[in-house]
Amino acid sequence: MSSEAPGPSAGRRTPRDELADKTAHGELYLTRLRRAQLELSLLGLIAFGGLIGSLPLLFVLLPGLERIHVLGIPLAALLVAGPLFPLFAVVGLIYKRRADALDESFRDLIGDA
Repeated sequence: MSSEAPGPSAGRRTPRDELADKTAHGELYLTRLRRAQLELSLLGLIAFGGLIGSLPLLFVLLPGLERIHVLGIPLAALLVAGPLFPLFAVVGLIYKRRADALDESFRDLIGDA
């Protein structure tokens, strides 16, 4: 005879039970969440790096851009100040929405509302 009282451990274990008991399955859930978060972070870093890194390349490939002025402002300054900040905002918004979706799916998995 077993002295354990019937409870969550007597039946099917939920992901929340696996996490609480720090089992191999619980660690797998956390590893998958961390991996998804890392992939999202690296994607955001690559997007930001690509945006910033493309400007020097643009000026090397098209050296005439350094001499162009628009309303007395160098085109290089306009390219840095103008389109990059809205692009940063868009990348940041996409990152935040995706990070929130990852967190929400993990909460749904473990049953925490």
